Amino acid sequence: MKDYFRDKVVFITGASSGIGADLAELLAGWGARVAVCARRRDALDGLCERCRGAGREVVAFPGDVTDAARMAQIRDELIERFGRVDIVVANAGVGGLNPGERFDLDLHRRTVEINVMGLANTLAPFIPHMVERREGQLVGVSSLAGFRGLPCAASYSSTKSQQWVFLESLRVDLRRWGVAVTSIHPGFVETPMTGHDEFPMPFKMPVRRSSLLIARAIRRRRATYLYPWPMKLLTWVNRLLPPWLFDRLLPRLSGHRDPRPRML
Repeated sequence: MKDYFRDKVVFITGASSGIGADLAELLAGWGARVAVCARRRDALDGLCERCRGAGREVVAFPGDVTDAARMAQIRDELIERFGRVDIVVANAGVGGLNPGERFDLDLHRRTVEINVMGLANTLAPFIPHMVERREGQLVGVSSLAGFRGLPCAASYSSTKSQQWVFLESLRVDLRRWGVAVTSIHPGFVETPMTGHDEFPMPFKMPVRRSSLLIARAIRRRRATYLYPWPMKLLTWVNRLLPPWLFDRLLPRLSGHRDPRPRML
């Protein structure tokens, strides 16, 4: 698998910490030429410094995925620097609670801007480039939460569902042009986003294990990849539950302690 990524040009958003930062370090260690993007320049500088200290190179492009013009500018800078972009990983996103009885429209709007439009702003600029070359891969990091509307997660679940459907439609359209599209659906991963005790997080996995699984899915050009397998199984069971049972069972299992609207 390491040989596959050697000399690949990979662009990763949401790389200030968590999955994005760890995936960048992993692929750079395998010989990929990695470019990373996030809003926090200091976090990107720290990532680049860690990689240089380990004999690896990662290039930083500060930016906000909600800024379509900036993402297009980064595309231009990447192509000018490397000549091509092989893999784009749209990883930037936010979580949060937005319970129906206290639904916050502003929080919902911000979640949509980052998770939905941010994903589109990241991937869309690279489509003409990949179609012209008739190769490349677009990767979106969604969530297992996108397969059904979970308690207190009207904003989060709906945006993750929209990501999944968006990626699926792109996959159908771009297949004939040699461009692969992969939708990644993690369960709970040990990152700053899950560093709280607002609700139970079963089968939480180390971030490096998550990065290895994502890399394998990219290598295999998987259409859709769900992990870890126990959460994947629970997700498919949830999808089969009739509404009357789902409505009664899931609120009891979710265990939210104080469901106030807020980003996590």
